[in-house]
Amino acid sequence: MKVYFKITFLFFILASFVSFAQNVTIKGIAPTHKGKQISVYLYDDLITQSQTLQSSDTVDARGNFELTLSIRSTQIALIKTNNLTGTIYVQPNFIYGIVFPEKDSLRFNAGGTEQNVNLIINGDSTELNARIIDFNNCFDLFWEKNYKAFVTKQIHQKLDSFQLQINKRYEKVKLGYFKTYVDYTFASFNENTGRHHSYLAKRYLLDKPINYGNYEYMSFFNQYFKQYLQRQSDTKNGNFILDAINEQGEYKHLNELLKGDPTLKNDTLRELVVLKSLADLYFAPHFKKQKIKEMLEQLQGSTTISEHKKIVFDVLRNINNMRTGQLAPVFALPNIKHDTVSLSSFKARYTYLNFFATWCTDCLQELKKQEQLFRKYGDKVMFVSVCTDDDTVAFKNFVKQNPTYKWTFLYGGKNKKLAEQYNIKSLPVYYFISPDGYLLQSPALKPDEGIEFKFNQIFKIKDTPKPKPN
Repeated sequence: MKVYFKITFLFFILASFVSFAQNVTIKGIAPTHKGKQISVYLYDDLITQSQTLQSSDTVDARGNFELTLSIRSTQIALIKTNNLTGTIYVQPNFIYGIVFPEKDSLRFNAGGTEQNVNLIINGDSTELNARIIDFNNCFDLFWEKNYKAFVTKQIHQKLDSFQLQINKRYEKVKLGYFKTYVDYTFASFNENTGRHHSYLAKRYLLDKPINYGNYEYMSFFNQYFKQYLQRQSDTKNGNFILDAINEQGEYKHLNELLKGDPTLKNDTLRELVVLKSLADLYFAPHFKKQKIKEMLEQLQGSTTISEHKKIVFDVLRNINNMRTGQLAPVFALPNIKHDTVSLSSFKARYTYLNFFATWCTDCLQELKKQEQLFRKYGDKVMFVSVCTDDDTVAFKNFVKQNPTYKWTFLYGGKNKKLAEQYNIKSLPVYYFISPDGYLLQSPALKPDEGIEFKFNQIFKIKDTPKPKPN
């Protein structure tokens, strides 16, 4: 992941490395986000890229906030407010000073998705983030100068020469995370520009340690092994691989079949590749979900590698979370009148639940279409819209400015647990819930995607035919 931070003032370091978790403090200024909630997240793992909230604060009237987290090793952290996300590489026992900027109006942002912003990080030129910025700037200059070589397929020789220059530039830098960042940024670029897979494996995978916590290493790993089992199913052993998954559902048998791949001669690397591949295949057509789930459970029970146990736990959690047929997570949220409304109060009727934000253009377009559905099905379906804005004023103003939206609006902006329970990755997102509280569609079709067809299946409503002209 590239970061472009502006380095300004002195960086205060409380330095010492030990194996147990140590605190990190992030003191920041966000002058254009006063009164909003700001939070810091860490990745649970870099296969699923699930994120866990570490701490939150409300930006005060002066624009100040403070966040804390506890880590054992250097890793990337994400700082978020509303739909804005900035990234910072954090080391144990450090205090950071940052500025969280306003939204970049010139940067394209699809409605409902997160938009990256460039944090300003106060520090000196020897700090990790500063090193990363310096390297990224060098890489950008190289790319601008040598773009034509990429077009003419002569980029790899120039890239190798450039990597030698970079290694010399940073030969005295002792930051291990930074060294890996540099190596695997080159690895990803080589992969993206068509370098032969055998070259990439020999240089970046074979006899190399697996850096589970390094974002750049794992980005290359995920890219290199993307659709690995699908590709293997097209080889001479393809039928055996498909049979091991779809018919036998045996992890150990699949693992044995893959031992012939020279890239996967290392048992640990092979197990991680199988883990990632099974996670990817769960949502792919032509593969049996129940068999894949059973294989993941087998792997979880047999692996002796702690990182793999954590990853497979996250994979299974994601598979099971918010799955159709499960009970919808319960909640109780305030409406515009400050009355608390619970999901359980809608039982005995179908519920069409959505999460939206007032800044999300796609959300607003769907709500317009939702109004038509409400007029037609409002006596049979409870329509519930939960606003995720950090700003309660924006929520209240939106409801007041849209008096024709007569269904239930609730405010859930500062309820981060709710967002995690409903696995909200982008907006808008919809769920269709049965009268007894079970998920019928998760996520559900949006108004513009044809949820009305599902309503018609249930309620057998037919449009009144228009009178024929005389």
